[in-house]
Amino acid sequence: MSIKTIKNLVISSLFILLLAACETVPVKQETTVWDDPLWQKHYKLLKTFEQYQLKGRIGITHPDDSFSSNFLWQQQEPNRFTFRMYGAFGQTYMILKVQPSLSTLSTGDDQHYEGFDARQLLYGVSGWDIPVTLMQDWIKGLPTGINKSDLLINADGTLQQIKYLNYTVDYVRYDVAEQPKTSMSNNGDDTIELKMPDKIRIVQDNGEQGENKIVLSIRSWDLAQSGD
Repeated sequence: MSIKTIKNLVISSLFILLLAACETVPVKQETTVWDDPLWQKHYKLLKTFEQYQLKGRIGITHPDDSFSSNFLWQQQEPNRFTFRMYGAFGQTYMILKVQPSLSTLSTGDDQHYEGFDARQLLYGVSGWDIPVTLMQDWIKGLPTGINKSDLLINADGTLQQIKYLNYTVDYVRYDVAEQPKTSMSNNGDDTIELKMPDKIRIVQDNGEQGENKIVLSIRSWDLAQSGD
């Protein structure tokens, strides 16, 4: 099936988006400063995780199009990852594989495309404007390359909001994930607890053209520490 055909077959996904829009928005925490020890500890720990995998659901809303599906994100190393979107019964809608020198996209009807810019490749085939390269860090709550003045940090040491260019990224909810420690750890504990994003809302303001919205509802995290 082509991506355009898939869009027509999943009109029911709009109901999921409507239900998500009706959710009670959690009360935002008080904010703190960049040098807060809780944030610095969390921030430095996030930077050690360069390999990770997450599963969940993605909702995409453009001015003239809406869509939702399951997704799998597998990060092998910086600028090398696989992003798969698929249906309730496992049927693949598309698989985007990104490497530093080349990106490839395969659709459910066995069409294959290549390009250097992953975002442009995905947009050209599907019509979805998803900032996949930026999302490598955003998806785990890491504000790489963002000015400190463009961040809001929660009092518990997690990220609340990023503003970058015409994007606003809100971290609506977090959950605790248990992850294995590195082999360097000798204190007897095999795992650590780390707060990871559970729901993320990304809004791109395109002025008169309207807004692009992406909502990520994450079901599971699997992190691996690269170590120093």
